[in-house]
Amino acid sequence: MKRLSPSSVPFTFYLAAAVAIGPLSTDMYLPTFPQLAEYFSASAAEVQLTLSIFTFGIGGCQLVYGPLTDRFGRKPVIVVGLVIYLLASLACVVAVNIDQLVISRFFQALGACAAIVVPRAMVRDLFAREQAARQLSRMGTIMGLAPAIAPVLGGYIAAFYGWQSVFFVLGLAAFILALVTIMLVDESHLAKDPNALRPSHILRNYMSLIRHREFLGYALTGGLCFGGLFSFISGSPLVLIEVLGVRADNFGYFFGMVVLGYMSGTLLGPKMTQMKGLSASVGVGTGICAVGGISMVAAGWAGLNTIPAVVGPMIIYTVGMGVVLPQSQAGAMAPFPEKAGSASALMGFMMLGFAAFLGFLVAYFYDGTQFAMVYAIGLMGIGSVAIYLLTVRGSTEEMWDES
Repeated sequence: MKRLSPSSVPFTFYLAAAVAIGPLSTDMYLPTFPQLAEYFSASAAEVQLTLSIFTFGIGGCQLVYGPLTDRFGRKPVIVVGLVIYLLASLACVVAVNIDQLVISRFFQALGACAAIVVPRAMVRDLFAREQAARQLSRMGTIMGLAPAIAPVLGGYIAAFYGWQSVFFVLGLAAFILALVTIMLVDESHLAKDPNALRPSHILRNYMSLIRHREFLGYALTGGLCFGGLFSFISGSPLVLIEVLGVRADNFGYFFGMVVLGYMSGTLLGPKMTQMKGLSASVGVGTGICAVGGISMVAAGWAGLNTIPAVVGPMIIYTVGMGVVLPQSQAGAMAPFPEKAGSASALMGFMMLGFAAFLGFLVAYFYDGTQFAMVYAIGLMGIGSVAIYLLTVRGSTEEMWDES
């Protein structure tokens, strides 16, 4: 059977599908939140914990997967991760209380984490910085189809077959991806680091990344932009369904509009990078995020408690995020070809760990209005611009002076 060539479209689809396991695991079951609360007799905060624990798990586990991929290679790590994800998905199906579902979601995150870290590291293995940015943008465009369709599909699957069927479908997707990886994908990391798992080596690697101005600036900028999206992911089932009266089986259509904004940004990003350069395109993207976030806050202050007043500004926000995320990921990993796995992992930990904490705060401060979510998104848009101006604009590939 013919192997996938790194320059081929099918290989790009494979990478995008692997990374999409993460957003699928969050977006596909969002419409089931009311079902989960009723089935387990759980509060909104308890149900939301199944989302936050998943994101915390992905963020934290990346710190482990990075060195593992640098030591053993990309292929065996992603296969093991997908098998863990499959087993955890089946555990979600048979959960009998909310605590069991929360624990199963953590193990789902443990497996999904490999599918997020490894493809980014493979891109760094196979492509130079500007090419990597274009590849990550193409992956983002393709991957964007998953969260655009996922809430709609999840809503209908849950309506007809129950919330358990959503997790069964997710497990099936992981099984198919594992087979494709084993049969069609070659190892991309040939210069394996035998010292990658030594604690002192891991600490030294991560400390060198944190001290690197370019890495830290791009990672923080992308992390704040993603924090705004996760605030929407966390708060939108409550705001759209409970506050604004959207039916659960229609929720996915509005969520899909937001995802289409992200896809538009991923198409715009490579063209902007080609014309203006990677750093400048990130700056433009953060500006668009800020416009979207500020517009949403202003609409709330004006008393516009309508679906367009929430979804419209969020579409603008995600256009900017679609520009920022792929370019910032490429910019953060570019200086580190010898430890791309660790760079990918630390960047993911920073982004997802912060996003999970922010998502928990949005649910915790939810008061029956849209304002907890709206304020978080507005702050993330403004914050991403500030971090960009302080760290990324005019940055060099030099380490910060340790003194």
